[in-house]
Amino acid sequence: MSRIILASKSPRRFELLSMTGLSFEVRDAHVDEDAVFASVMQSFASSDIRTDMYPVAEKVACAQASAKASAALSDIADSDAVVIGSDTVVVTENEILGKPKDEEDARRMLTLLSGKTHRVYTGVAIQSKDESRVFSSFADVRFHPLDEVQQALIESYIASGSPMDKAGAYGIQDTGSLLIDSISGDYYAVVGLPVARVYRELRMIL
Repeated sequence: MSRIILASKSPRRFELLSMTGLSFEVRDAHVDEDAVFASVMQSFASSDIRTDMYPVAEKVACAQASAKASAALSDIADSDAVVIGSDTVVVTENEILGKPKDEEDARRMLTLLSGKTHRVYTGVAIQSKDESRVFSSFADVRFHPLDEVQQALIESYIASGSPMDKAGAYGIQDTGSLLIDSISGDYYAVVGLPVARVYRELRMIL
């Protein structure tokens, strides 16, 4: 069987890929994510960006995943290696939400999301020397309204430090789940890896 490499040190993605029962290794991928983001944004007309951010976000997630997989694959001498890159993007109708810059930015994001539905895309790239498969999965997530309970949850969540390394400033797999009213779509895309689709794609090429 080919050597499988997960190009991510995310503990969440590690746990999800472990669910497949496949043996794999972890390797960090060093990518200039700002440059990839800027390149994708330049490929869209300003009118498209103003009217619908969803296709922009999907393309960003897939481009980042591809960049990560390519970067990791280029560092591996094994010709039989199969590399998995992944990236998760949180998007509203008007804005792509990355990782918060500071606590105030996290507060802004979580307040913005409250009482509304947003979308989470996870892009995946599976690459080998002979093949490249790029796809995405998503879910629509609705937050509870910004009432006193939600405001208190936001403050305690920020104080925990958990939002700071997460796109959109929350994780559905930790106490950020208390902010969520409902979810429609692939839960695991929100966590960070659409593991069922990844497994099927791997089985087709291994």
